Amino acid sequence: MTRIPQDTIDRIRDSADIVDVVSHHVDLKKRGKNFFGLCPFHNEKTPSFSVAPDKGIYHCFGCGNGGNAVNFIMEIEKISFVETIEQLGNQLGIEVNFSGDGNSKEFFGNLYEIHEVASKLYSDLLFSNQGQKAKEYLLNRGLNEESLKLFKVGFAPANSSFLFNSIKDKNYDKEILEKSGLFGFSNSQFYDRFRSRIMFPISNIKGKVIAFGGRVFGKDDPAKYMNSPETPLYKKSEVFYGLNLTRDAILKKESAVLVEGYTDLIQLFQAGIKNVIAVSGTAFNNRHVDAIRRFTSKVYLSYDGDQAGINAAKKAGFSLLKGGLDPKIIIIPKGLDPDDWVKKEGASVFISEGIEKAYSLLNFYLKTSNFSKKAPSDQSKLIKEILTETLEIQDPIIKQDIVKSLAQVAGVEENQILQMLTQQIRVKRLTPKINIEKSKPLLFNTVQAKAELGIIKVLISNNAKARILIKEDLDINQIQNDILKKIIEILMNTQDVNPAEIIEHFDSLEDREIISKTLIDEDNTSSPIEMAEDCLNTISNVSTRKKIKQMRIEIRQMESENKDPTDLMKKIIQMQKKLHA
Repeated sequence: MTRIPQDTIDRIRDSADIVDVVSHHVDLKKRGKNFFGLCPFHNEKTPSFSVAPDKGIYHCFGCGNGGNAVNFIMEIEKISFVETIEQLGNQLGIEVNFSGDGNSKEFFGNLYEIHEVASKLYSDLLFSNQGQKAKEYLLNRGLNEESLKLFKVGFAPANSSFLFNSIKDKNYDKEILEKSGLFGFSNSQFYDRFRSRIMFPISNIKGKVIAFGGRVFGKDDPAKYMNSPETPLYKKSEVFYGLNLTRDAILKKESAVLVEGYTDLIQLFQAGIKNVIAVSGTAFNNRHVDAIRRFTSKVYLSYDGDQAGINAAKKAGFSLLKGGLDPKIIIIPKGLDPDDWVKKEGASVFISEGIEKAYSLLNFYLKTSNFSKKAPSDQSKLIKEILTETLEIQDPIIKQDIVKSLAQVAGVEENQILQMLTQQIRVKRLTPKINIEKSKPLLFNTVQAKAELGIIKVLISNNAKARILIKEDLDINQIQNDILKKIIEILMNTQDVNPAEIIEHFDSLEDREIISKTLIDEDNTSSPIEMAEDCLNTISNVSTRKKIKQMRIEIRQMESENKDPTDLMKKIIQMQKKLHA
């Protein structure tokens, strides 16, 4: 991995003003010691995003996202740790020099380089004799050479070692090849992941190529499209194809046209509809909603006109609506893709008949489901489906509008639809939840957990006597939560406590959620000395009770084996006296 001297990282972290960093993305208002604003990582109407300038950290009490200035830049701009340090270093006038051997210090640089090399090789090949048929196919689809070059479209030949042989003289480390996502490995040999495919480079917001999407061409393959796997550079659910070229148009138009395919995007862009983006290698999800919210609040969904496209548009539409955005659905003529329609009718028709006549999500749902022609029982079922999705919409005005509209199309009173909504709420509460995502961090509701959190609060306080008391009397092995145990160990071995530095020891969002909340919380209910004594006593007592419980099990075992448990019983009595004392 890339190495940056720790003292450089420390200087940049300590010099970065967390309020200044966050203020570039969040409107902050001072409230007491801290600053508050609307969280940029999830949709909310009441500020729950807190920034503590004295501690150099932030925490959202709504979604849990937390960390220091470095974490914030990494999360908001979706760039690597090394890129973040370099960016902050440039802003602060701190030179970032790399240390370590040649391979380690060039890790991310080599990953970017190998993608740029691959992109140029594929592009050059498309415009060579070897790529002539692939280029003709694209030209026949209506794409011109200028667009192909702008989007760096290329061609990967059938040769399984074309890319590997082209770059092997550069002597990239094996780790670079493996983590690039561009190669497979078999029988101790690397081979190209992409073969016989038209290649669409995927770039980050800064325009650097970070992955590829490949459409099969010239061979039979059940996988029509193949995309790069996730790599240190590429996180599928956080990247939009084409955004590096279309961002300015989206900001200017205050809206985005969301399409499914690479050629859809290029065709629309070529026709002059430049506020367009496409998802990259995965289905549209909540992370995409969070990402798109930074650029616009209105999204026109332009999916294929077949049933699969209709279903995808409904799902994406509700995701946008739940995220506080305004989705509109463009009706694509049956049997056509967005790029086919633009090529056939031109941009003016796409705008006048598509964008300007786009349906609201609810009207699109009802139209494509043939609501008016359904039997009453089927209409009721469809309304329940819509209301099930409506439950997760936070905005009461949008929710009320859906209820009102459903009442009108169904020809019933609004209170009847509201009754159905209430019924769906009951159904949802009674339905067992299948948690397919990683469980949320533990809620610290037990006496032991609260005491462990209290220990941390004492250790980050400015009270030297209370900190010494903890360091002298705490048995670290009595700490049960592994995450808190790690924090406590760090704090007990740290002379000067720096919350922003502590957070750097934890990589996962879940861990940082716990840590940032713990560090940012203020507790003025008791003095640090009193808190230290109470927490130490609680942790010791919990540990003692646990030992007593285990010893009672041992006593029963000894009695079953006709052994004398007197000594153990005496120990239990002594421990119980200590507890009561």
